[in-house]
Order: sequence, then C-alpha cells, then structure tokens
Amino acid sequence: MVYGKIVKIYHWGIDGETRGLYDMERKRREKQKAWLLRRLMMVPVVIAAFFLIETFGEDKSYVMAQQNDPNQEEELQTGDAASLAGVYYRRENDGRKSQRLRTRPYYKVSEGSQILYDVSGNVVWQADTIAPETVELLRAYVQERNQVYEWENSFEKTLKINELDQKILETAGCTFPNVKINFIGDSITEGFGGSQDTDGRQISYVYYVQEALQFEEVCNHGRGSATIAPYSDNDERAIGAHEDEFFLGEYEITVFYAGVNDFLAGPEVKDFGVLDGGTTEGYCGELQRIVNSMKTKCPNTLFFFVTAYPTFAQASLHVKYINFDGIPTLDDYMNPIRIMAQRNGYPVIDIYNTGLMDTHDADTAENFLSDWIHPNDAGYRILGEHIAAEILLYCLGIVE
Repeated sequence: MVYGKIVKIYHWGIDGETRGLYDMERKRREKQKAWLLRRLMMVPVVIAAFFLIETFGEDKSYVMAQQNDPNQEEELQTGDAASLAGVYYRRENDGRKSQRLRTRPYYKVSEGSQILYDVSGNVVWQADTIAPETVELLRAYVQERNQVYEWENSFEKTLKINELDQKILETAGCTFPNVKINFIGDSITEGFGGSQDTDGRQISYVYYVQEALQFEEVCNHGRGSATIAPYSDNDERAIGAHEDEFFLGEYEITVFYAGVNDFLAGPEVKDFGVLDGGTTEGYCGELQRIVNSMKTKCPNTLFFFVTAYPTFAQASLHVKYINFDGIPTLDDYMNPIRIMAQRNGYPVIDIYNTGLMDTHDADTAENFLSDWIHPNDAGYRILGEHIAAEILLYCLGIVE
C-alpha cells in the first residue's frame, strides 16, 4: 500500500517531504534487489564447490593410499596419455623415483594390465589411462593382425604386420618416461648390419623400440657372437659368463633375444641339452639355469623373451649332436626358450611363429637383410616396432 501510494503521489506532483519518503523507499527496494541478485549468483558457485570437494576428496584418498608422506609437494603433469585420460600428479618421495598418480577421469584397461615398480617399490607406470573406445580400437587391430599371421609367409605379410604395429603404437599413444629398459642378446641386438649413430654406435631394433615408447633409460647389452650355452671351457661369448653385468635389477623391463648363435655354432661335438635333466650342461641346461635365476637376480623386472625370425641359415652338417636325434632346426632352439619363459610367467614375443621377416622369402631377404642373417635399417625398424607394440600391448593387458 505504501509503495503504491508513493508512486501515485509522485506521478501527480508532490511536496518535498513526500518526495523524500519515496527516495528512501526506492533505495530500500534497490538494496533488496542487489541482495537477491548476489544470493542467486552464489547458487552455481556453491554447486561447483560441492563437486570440486567431492573430486578432491576422491583424488586425495587415492594419493594418500599411494604415498607415505601426504605433505610432499605436488606438481601438475600432462605427459604420456594425458591427452586421452586427463591430468597426472607427480610427487617426489625422499629423492626417490617419482610416481605417476592418476586423477579423474581414468579407465581400467583390463585385469591383465601391468603395474611396473622400481626397486624401491614406487609405481613408475600403470595401465589405467586409456579410454574404452581406444582399447576397443586396439583390440580390433590385434584381431586383424592375428588374421595376418595366418597368411603365407611373404614380403607382403611382413609389411602388413608392420602397418598394424604402427597403428597400434600410434593409437595407444603411450610412453614409458619413468621406466628403464635393458636389452640382452647377440649381434642382432647390438645392431650389426645397421647404420651408426653420431657416436659411432650401431643402430639396432633397440633404437626403434625406444623411438616408439620413450623409456627413461635404455641399456643395450647386445654382443656380437653371444650364445646362451658355452661351447668351450672358457667361452667369454656365453651370456652366463656376464650375468652380473647383463642382468641388472634396477631395470623395470628386460628384453632377452638370443639363441641364434647357439643354433649356428659349429664345434665338433655339440650338446643340445635336456630341460629338467638336473644339470646345467648343454644349451637347454644352461638356458634353464639362467631363466630360473632371473627371479632371484631381478625380482621386480618384467622379462620379455623374443624368438628369432625364420632364416635360411642352416646349422652345420658336420657337428655331432648330443641329446638330440638328428640335426636341430632354429625352431628347435627357440622352443626351450618358449617353455622356460612360460614356466616362469614371462611373456614371449614369438616372432618365429608369426612369420614376421621370414627370410626364406626372397623379397623379404632382399629388402630387410644386410647379409645372410642380420637386418638392414628397414629390417631393424620393422623388428623394433613389432617388439615395441608387443611390449605395449602386454603392459596394457591387451593380449589375445
């Protein structure tokens, strides 16, 4: 009533006292409107704050579960698969290796995905950062590649496998910046037949694995003529003679690619050996000893065992074999590697059985070999990208 009366008087003309009353009422109404507007503006702020508190609470719980010291400094990171999975946090832990901790959104890849730890028990890599649609696309590439494995071994087959390996690596977009990797093997691991880098070192498949996955540190223990078994009383070529140098527990991943020289070695008498024979004699005995010792020497290391690609190189016909009926093939030498790796729970990258780079095919040998057995640069790239794709798929839990 008061407001209506004042408006009416103001409309027809009023004296000074009445006009003063109107001005007071107008100011009161303006203050009420401003107060109401401020309250309305606070509503979305309160809602946003509620969700931020919820998110922070969940992430903080995860951080507390992973770290011993919750007061350590956090640094926002955006490396690796951040483009797919959001933001990372990095925490320093008393000068030790930093841990990558996920924040929302995150995705569980599969039950078979890996968590890699350093020697201090810190998480240095875990597979929870790939979107579900990306996982499905990766599985589709794996299934297509499995079909290609059934093709007749040929130059075209190798090219198609490599094409799918590249798609797998590009689609996943994952790197391993906090992980150290070690390679143990012979001249193919060392890089014989490939180009040299600016420091004069041979470029082998190791280079292309690193190019694809970007590890923090890479160690190449490839040695020309290296064998698994010793073929003389003091055979420095044998990997077992360098165990303390080659098998290093501070590496989270080790790739073991050897056995070709055991197949090609030609002493007058050659002991193939026997698995589970209670002895370290011969190829099988020494292989069994080395693999069984790995969990003691490198308990936190994930080992990958690689079988050689098929080659037209032949074992010597003038060798007398012990513990083998006839002349063993390269696949005969690869099979104990498969058996021992699987017994110990280590993954096998079975290049031999996939038919990748089968050099019995003339076009494959001409395009991917530098000599009768060693790859050229193109061959090393194909080999490295396949090994990189297999490491990545295994760590993501995408194994079919």
